[in-house]
Amino acid sequence: MSEKKNKKLIFKIIIFAFILVIIIVLVIGFQKITYNKKELQKSIVPTEQEDITKIDINNADIENLMKLPGIGQIKAKAIMDYREKIGEFTSLKELTKIKGIGEKTFEKILPYLKTIGDSTEIITFIPDNLKEVSGKININTASISELISLPSIGEKRAQKIIEYRENIGDFKNTEDIKKVKGIGEGIYTKIKDMIEI
Repeated sequence: MSEKKNKKLIFKIIIFAFILVIIIVLVIGFQKITYNKKELQKSIVPTEQEDITKIDINNADIENLMKLPGIGQIKAKAIMDYREKIGEFTSLKELTKIKGIGEKTFEKILPYLKTIGDSTEIITFIPDNLKEVSGKININTASISELISLPSIGEKRAQKIIEYRENIGDFKNTEDIKKVKGIGEGIYTKIKDMIEI
């Protein structure tokens, strides 16, 4: 009788130990997954400090240049080669002279770059399609960089405005911008005095 009790007790201890080992393995595994997920997010999502810190293209190394959106190792190397051959950049617009950096890439990286020289020398602060007379942005011709200069218009909304123009056609009046998904009366009120057609 006592032998049966001993066997049952040993069996219960073994089952308990087995369950305990499984729990420990699961906890350790979960911690590793959580840690790896956090590390991955750190490498993908820039920290607030990285968002605020702008890159000086005249002093940036290849690693910092590669942090710019749309700039991989080849384009970063091309920027450094250009700097070595020509000398320091005198205008951010010079980046478009580098093979592989067109207007679209330039518009993407512009918000992440430190200004160079006088504001009068920097073409990028006076968008091409900005009407000098009225000082307003033409929503039928504005580029992404011009559109994101408007309050509450980020890159996604700017892209939606451009897609609307390409798919539907030009805006007939400034209020038509409210037809773009994500732009309601509140945003329109903020930007209506800054835009035109």
